[in-house]
Amino acid sequence: MYCRDLSINARLKFLSSFLSRIDATRNIKLNIHSQESALLDEEVFNELEKEIGSNTLPFLAVDVMEPDIEEKYNVTLTQQYIYEKRMKDDDQEEYYQEPETSPPVREEFPGFYNFTFSLATQDCKQLIYSQLLRKVFINMEQPLPIHFKWDPPEDGLFLRTAMVFSLDQYASDPVKRCHNHMALNNLSNRDIDPRVIKHVVRCLDHSSMYEENNERLSILTPLHTPQPGSQYVLLNFKFLCKNSCPSGMNRRPTELVFTLEDGKNRVLGRRRLLVRICSCPKRDKKKEEAEIADAQPVVKKRKLCIPVGKKIMPSFDTHVFNVQLNIVGKENYLSVLKYTYDIMAGQAMRTGQYEFFKPYMDDILRKTP
Repeated sequence: MYCRDLSINARLKFLSSFLSRIDATRNIKLNIHSQESALLDEEVFNELEKEIGSNTLPFLAVDVMEPDIEEKYNVTLTQQYIYEKRMKDDDQEEYYQEPETSPPVREEFPGFYNFTFSLATQDCKQLIYSQLLRKVFINMEQPLPIHFKWDPPEDGLFLRTAMVFSLDQYASDPVKRCHNHMALNNLSNRDIDPRVIKHVVRCLDHSSMYEENNERLSILTPLHTPQPGSQYVLLNFKFLCKNSCPSGMNRRPTELVFTLEDGKNRVLGRRRLLVRICSCPKRDKKKEEAEIADAQPVVKKRKLCIPVGKKIMPSFDTHVFNVQLNIVGKENYLSVLKYTYDIMAGQAMRTGQYEFFKPYMDDILRKTP
């Protein structure tokens, strides 16, 4: 009698009995030959074959399950495959996440999407931009509108905004509001989530999410596709503390770092904007620009004319020395640069080898703050 002629319960019972017989034969000593080995003794196998029939095993393998049971089994396999695939995707996603770095990375790069931004307002009393310094001077709580652009303008991207210190010695320190501006009785903190209060900068987009990782504060804002006829997305930011606050930024220069990210927190582009939050933007802008102008060394232009009949000195020391010095005081530093420049300019005039000295003289000018 073949297995296909039995009912479901009888076939399952028969299958269980058959498997039990197979397990019972595992303890039989195997006959090992030179080229092949048998799992069962020949006599035992023949006995089983006579008892259950030679065609039973194929039917057990093919027809032991009814269609509904087989369908359920296939669904279970599909669910297991989906689970394993999701686990694999999660591992890949974790692999591509940007590692935590200290201090935060600030180098700009446009990336594949040519990520850029531009200020969306003209200079006013509360907000002014310095072309020389590439820096924004703005009043506290004054909105700062910025246009963000990426190409192609795909949906599903995010903008992360973080405020950091510009000087390398403070780059690892988190930028937070001072104690006075974080006080609960401050009007700017009314009906505000306590996790948001410590952020110096806030985005006025209501879908923004405020995050804190290792005391570093940042804002993650979903970037939707620009409206038809527009190539950018407008976002407004507001600052709730000043650079001059003693218990906060404590007069340390700051900047905003904008990063374009995808849904897996992979950085696709990065831009920077120097920002100073102050009471008088116009006054502070003039002051910082004047400091840059005063730092430029005053170099007298000298005519490199050679008297007729005067023989040029053919020989001079052409060996280049690289000197690294730690100089205390800005005026002393500028004096050293100016003195070095004048020495080489004089030697260039005396020897007539101006083209030889010019690259080194230009390098001094580039190093002058």
